[in-house]
Amino acid sequence: MTKLDAKQLLIKHLSGECTEEEQALLAQWHLNSTADRDAEIAGFDLSEQERQDDLDEIWARLEPEEEKVQLVEEQIQQVEEKRAPRILWPVIGVAAGIAIALTAGLLFYNSKSDKDPNLLANAAGQEQIPAGGNNAVLTLDDGRQISLSDAKKGTLATESGISISKTKEGQLVYHLANVNKPNTYNTISTPNGGQYQVVLPDGTKVWLNAASSLRFPLTFNQLSQRKVELKGEAYFEVAKQLNKGERVPFVVQTDQQQVEVLGTHFNINAYKDEPSLKTTLMEGSVKVTNQKNAVVLKPGEQATGTNHQLLLAKVDAEEVISWKNGFFRFNNTDLKTIMRQASRWYNVDVVYEGNIPPLLITGEVSRQVDASAFLEMLRYLNVKFKIEKQTNARSKILVSL
Repeated sequence: MTKLDAKQLLIKHLSGECTEEEQALLAQWHLNSTADRDAEIAGFDLSEQERQDDLDEIWARLEPEEEKVQLVEEQIQQVEEKRAPRILWPVIGVAAGIAIALTAGLLFYNSKSDKDPNLLANAAGQEQIPAGGNNAVLTLDDGRQISLSDAKKGTLATESGISISKTKEGQLVYHLANVNKPNTYNTISTPNGGQYQVVLPDGTKVWLNAASSLRFPLTFNQLSQRKVELKGEAYFEVAKQLNKGERVPFVVQTDQQQVEVLGTHFNINAYKDEPSLKTTLMEGSVKVTNQKNAVVLKPGEQATGTNHQLLLAKVDAEEVISWKNGFFRFNNTDLKTIMRQASRWYNVDVVYEGNIPPLLITGEVSRQVDASAFLEMLRYLNVKFKIEKQTNARSKILVSL
């Protein structure tokens, strides 16, 4: 991508005209160009005038939106003044995907002399591991499997009088007829590096994160409750359903907990490799029950289950569902938690070399950048990494300090 192309995309982004693909391309371009530029200037310090010239060049590209530019400049200046060593890439509300990348480059200019020049070339020459995407398998009640990533839009199957189709946006939708098959189940599963959205037969919308699965009845008609089974992580927007004038509860069953709702928006993280199971409420009300306890959540609250206990706390709900909105977002998050997310999204194994201190990282980055671009940002914390190809075709990331 040429510099002129990037300039045009910057202008489109700030005017709100960029598609998601263009935003991802622009973020990727800037990360790569920043790494190349850093490699060229490694070994000597930039003068104040040179840093100002770089700033002027960036601001010139952003002239069509002067107010946004001023806000971004003020936020970058605040970050530069604080110079917090634990900031990975600052969260900036305006033009987030691009401004974050720009700020990361500017932070490096201001602290370059403190960094190891050898780290600058870490991303260059690394194996390219693409980001995950819409990828899932639908298993019908009779055992037939349909690869949703390969399937074309339109009707995929007809089962027990119900039509299953894929929209042009890549969403799985069930179209009901006058049938009642409560003991007929489907399962949608995402691999590492996959995600998918499904609209259940009752109208409930579900977003599945990587390495997750959801088992659900083909119809919910005349049931006392609508029960689904979740492994991994999913975000739910539950549709209201009545049976003889009464609301039918929606229940999500995991290995350790049960979540009951009537109509609400919430997120469940039930990965087996996470230290605890977390249910976070965005809207409405849910009841979370395990073997010993039960709690009722209010919006913005999270129930954390560990050792048969349920702990209730206020959290940043937007951080919790950032994966569903296309971002990694961290707020004082430890490195190993971040790398577990990266492992699932990029389908890689993570190996730590030596002792890893409890680094706490705050920031945000698009889930559309490849693994090298994601990891390259870690150099601002002096985190070293190396990507190796394994014999099973699944790559490995070596992490050290």
